Amino acid sequence: MAAEVMVVEDEVVLCRFLLEFLEGIGYTACGAESGEEALDLFVEARPSLVLLDIKLPDIDGLEVLQRLKEIDPTCKVVVMSSYSAVGTVVRAMKRGAETYLTKPTPLPELQVLIEHLLEKPAGGEEIVTEMEGVIGRSPAMQQVLNMVRRVANTSATVLLRGESGTGKEVIARAIHQQSPSASKAFVAIDCASIPVNLMESELFGHERGAFTDARTQKKGLMEMADGGTLFLDEIGLLPIDMQSRLLHVLESQQFRRVGGTEEISVSMRFLAATNEDLEEAVHQGRFREDLYYRLNVVPIDLPPLREREDDVLLLAEYYLQFYSSLHQRGPKRLADDVLPQLRDYAWPGNVRQLKNAVERAVLMAEGEVIAAQALVLDRRARRADATSTGTLQIDAEGSIAVIFPPQGLALDQVEQAFIQAALQHVGGNVSQAAALLHMSRDTLRYRIDKYGLDSKASRPG
Repeated sequence: MAAEVMVVEDEVVLCRFLLEFLEGIGYTACGAESGEEALDLFVEARPSLVLLDIKLPDIDGLEVLQRLKEIDPTCKVVVMSSYSAVGTVVRAMKRGAETYLTKPTPLPELQVLIEHLLEKPAGGEEIVTEMEGVIGRSPAMQQVLNMVRRVANTSATVLLRGESGTGKEVIARAIHQQSPSASKAFVAIDCASIPVNLMESELFGHERGAFTDARTQKKGLMEMADGGTLFLDEIGLLPIDMQSRLLHVLESQQFRRVGGTEEISVSMRFLAATNEDLEEAVHQGRFREDLYYRLNVVPIDLPPLREREDDVLLLAEYYLQFYSSLHQRGPKRLADDVLPQLRDYAWPGNVRQLKNAVERAVLMAEGEVIAAQALVLDRRARRADATSTGTLQIDAEGSIAVIFPPQGLALDQVEQAFIQAALQHVGGNVSQAAALLHMSRDTLRYRIDKYGLDSKASRPG
């Protein structure tokens, strides 16, 4: 009984779902729901790759990993868990794991990882995607993917900019998967989720006795990413004192653990992401200017979903199939009246909001067809159409009047209107418009590009 992939997962539904997914893309697969069952099945099936859940009902997943490696050191093991603990990840890597996945993992990303580890393109039904883990065919996303293709094989630091929920981590993982270090670790750090008092220890690790609770030596996320990629999400929220330490690592590829004296050398690719204007944060003194320029080597702007109209239905169909299978709700399809609703909605929460809306609709739908009312969307976020009465008026003296349409007016629409008004007032001169708006020329240029404005169109003649 030969198998290419073995799934070790104690959640029965998820285990079956993964097996069906693997078989659907052309792999032979088998599954186990406990550590003991996995060890017995491993000897019989001799898989080339194991997807191993860390939390098992009988044996600790790390022990299972070690015993699998003792039976067959050449087998590749990917550990999975619903949470990401630095210590667990480090121990898994030390025992021979290829990488660590946090559940739920997007299926396109999982497919690409398996194909890479087994060095075999999967057959069966192809997931619609233009790049590893990325679903999108719109012109806006094609620009992003072209940039990713250009930088993936380099070691350049990349700064991903975009609203919350636009998929910055997905793009970061795509860059990693196409890079020469794709087989090494991808370590994602959410700078907003780590308490300030733990940030230094989490990033750089600590020596025994460095502080009251430091009973043992601990390796940090920097060391865990050695040889691979370190992704710093929400970099704008990194405390100012930590910014100087990060700058030192970026420039020297060396650091010290907390309480340590030894310089530790690492080699890794740095990717960062932000949903705020870092240049503005520099002007306000919240972000180091030297770090900003060091990170902003290759900026990539991710478009919001409202600018990806061609992708909305593609994404909705993908998540519809995904969650119907995951929750065992049977085949589902969208009613005809849902399609214009999806296209006309502004999606302030971007892809994350669409994903959650589709999952909720799958869970709440009683039949095969998902009607428009099953998608619980805030009506105030509908796109303003060409007949909208929402206007921004600025008279010769500079007085401002805003007329709100019944559905309201998004803040970015107001900002866009202000920028357009400023450009028109100065005949398209970007430097003068920036002075009027009390921002730098580079910041204004970034926002002109963000909204797709044409400053030349504001010039007289």
